[in-house]
Amino acid sequence: MEALKTFDSMHNLHKCAVDKAFTRTTQHLDLFLRFLLGISLESNQRLLQDLLTHTENSSENITRTTQYIKEKIKDGHGLFTERSINLLLCLLEVQDQTLSREIQKFVKSHKHKEKKLSPSHCSAIAYMLQISEEVLDELDLKTYNTSDEGRRRLIPSCDQLQKSSSC
Repeated sequence: MEALKTFDSMHNLHKCAVDKAFTRTTQHLDLFLRFLLGISLESNQRLLQDLLTHTENSSENITRTTQYIKEKIKDGHGLFTERSINLLLCLLEVQDQTLSREIQKFVKSHKHKEKKLSPSHCSAIAYMLQISEEVLDELDLKTYNTSDEGRRRLIPSCDQLQKSSSC
């Protein structure tokens, strides 16, 4: 508990946890990060106020942390499939739907024809399409500017479509 006092804000603790989870090969810290973010939400802090000795206004910290996570996902350098999906799950844990909506908009806009997508980006797109309540009419894998590995990672999202081409 003493180690937690060295962080001057909850955001720094979150940022450190994101960085540690990002560099580890196991996913234990990913689960801890999602727990930490979830417990940091004001709604959960109110529920646990009798158990927590110290709480702080977390909305700004959560906003800064979600921005940091989005930067990590968008940067994508060295980001394995599992990591990008786990970071997306962290955003969902704090009820941040902006990246999910951006992915939906990106897929519908056909910008995927122009922008080169890494396999990890394709995994994130496939995952978000799978968990989305919105069903796309069509997904043509040939139109994605990505490698064969990237197209392979998009295949699981074909189950969510009304009509799929080249799946």
